[in-house]
Amino acid sequence: MSNAITNRLLLGGLLFSSISISLPSAAQQEKQYLDAGHGQPPFDVTRHSVNIAEIVPAGPPKDGIPALDRPKFVPATEAAKFLSKHDRILGIDYNGVAKAYPVKILNWHEIVNDDFNGKPAAVTW
Repeated sequence: MSNAITNRLLLGGLLFSSISISLPSAAQQEKQYLDAGHGQPPFDVTRHSVNIAEIVPAGPPKDGIPALDRPKFVPATEAAKFLSKHDRILGIDYNGVAKAYPVKILNWHEIVNDDFNGKPAAVTW
């Protein structure tokens, strides 16, 4: 092997080893955590693609959206007082019972614990 090739190989090897030494490995990285709320384990954000300072809490806390238990229903004529013909509903016909859940109410609760002729059902949105 010529002297020039040997020098290039040595220089390349030296450059590669200095780069690999300066890069921290995942094992050497200090763990980073974000608070997940009262009573919850923290989130491990050691590996992330978004700047940590840009991650902010949002939305309701755990159990912050109350379920509807034992919902009350009204006849369609009475529902027309607070629903328009453009309002969407989630309709369910189960176990011989038909019920309508207005989406504008489901948006605030997301879960309805209901009963269809003695059969319990969870209606989710």
